[in-house]
Amino acid sequence: MSINQWTTENLNLVSLVNIILTILLTALNVWFARNSQKYSADALRQNEKIRQENNTPNIVAYLESEDLRDVSFKLSNIGINAAKNIQVILTPVNREDLPANLKRIYILNNIVAFLAPNQTLNAFIGSFFELMDTEKTFPIFNICIRFEDLESNLYERSYVVDLNMYAGYENEIYRDIGDIHSELQKIEKQIAKFVQIYDRKERRIRKEKEAEKLEEQD
Repeated sequence: MSINQWTTENLNLVSLVNIILTILLTALNVWFARNSQKYSADALRQNEKIRQENNTPNIVAYLESEDLRDVSFKLSNIGINAAKNIQVILTPVNREDLPANLKRIYILNNIVAFLAPNQTLNAFIGSFFELMDTEKTFPIFNICIRFEDLESNLYERSYVVDLNMYAGYENEIYRDIGDIHSELQKIEKQIAKFVQIYDRKERRIRKEKEAEKLEEQD
């Protein structure tokens, strides 16, 4: 029996097979089309996310010393777009409170309205010796930065800054007359405290003696 003869005798079966194959091919085409659209949409979303990240302002705040003597607080925009409404929150980790020199910095007490790409604000804090505690330990801070891009999208960054990375270098720092003056001021403040304590003690003793004299006279 030839193929043509078999095909003629089983025409219904051949038609059914053709219909089934057509349905399967159509289903495969639909499946591939849907997955292709899904992958294309995912690729578009990923590309858009990358584009946004590449065009996002990147604000960083840190403490820096260029001469291993004086310390500055810096706020920089290292991104390629401008940022606005920048707020910096500095929280001490290994101390109860911020050093006095940091409390007075404008950047930490006010919202910075605008920062252009590659722009840096630099606030002088003081010397290393002013930031060390009695155990020669430097402060550690948690830094939280909130800012917006020009389209008012809000961003937040948090990280730790540890000035103890400079530990050991303080012995190499040259001390000049400014450091001597600072140390003398500290000594003067301590002497003033002792004088106040002594004066209070003397006044208390005088009052007690005057009270005793009045009792004797009575």
